[in-house]
Amino acid sequence: MTNYELAEKDYMLGMKYKDIAVKYGVTISTVKSWKTRYKWNRIEKTHTNPKKSTQDKKVRIQEKSMQVVVKPEPDGLTEKQRLFCLFYIKNFNATQAAIKAGYSKESASVIGWENLTKPYVRAEVERLKTIKKQSIMLTEDDIVERYMRIAFADMTDFTEFGTEEVPEVDSAGCALLNPDGTVKTRKYNYMNFKDSNQVDGGLICEVSQGRSGMKVKLEDRQKALQWLSDYFCMNPMNKHKRTYDNAVLAIREKELKLKEW
Repeated sequence: MTNYELAEKDYMLGMKYKDIAVKYGVTISTVKSWKTRYKWNRIEKTHTNPKKSTQDKKVRIQEKSMQVVVKPEPDGLTEKQRLFCLFYIKNFNATQAAIKAGYSKESASVIGWENLTKPYVRAEVERLKTIKKQSIMLTEDDIVERYMRIAFADMTDFTEFGTEEVPEVDSAGCALLNPDGTVKTRKYNYMNFKDSNQVDGGLICEVSQGRSGMKVKLEDRQKALQWLSDYFCMNPMNKHKRTYDNAVLAIREKELKLKEW
């Protein structure tokens, strides 16, 4: 069953939006959109019909007992442990996950390891990993597109550079004038980095500050081009190798058939 189908059952049992969101690793807005899209409606109880009062009471008792069993997180999972699981699946660093979850830095490495040895913590980690895997939905075309973006990245996507006229000044900072009274200028080469929200950070390998200024290093373009060349069989040697491998496979199949006879 999909997450929204499981979430619907929890909703019908009376679970709150925020608890459903925590259980399935989504936002409250997503849970509300599921309710609207799939027309979730809880069973409405009414006491207007005296004949149904006993039946309604049994339904309420049954729902209450089921709510005790269905919880937004595994038994024994504390708030810090729940946060630990959420941070752990991002980079699989138990120490950093423990620190971000609120544990002390001095004992984070020990507590991180201890958390991963507890069955209910590991069960929550596995549940979150499954949800994360389902949400990624990575396809072959996505990988090809990423390599193409790396291979054909342009520095103008990250920087702006050129020349401009700037006024010349003396040692006191006053503008120098031409004989005709106009401000004397000179050509100046400039380069500006674009803001981080304007660039694709996935194409950048390194950003560092040196003595000569900022430096941006892009992902390996040659490696990406080689990968694309192999993927599309642009290298004649790759095509010949594939033909050779297919011929060898056909010979092996014939040999097997002869042995069977």
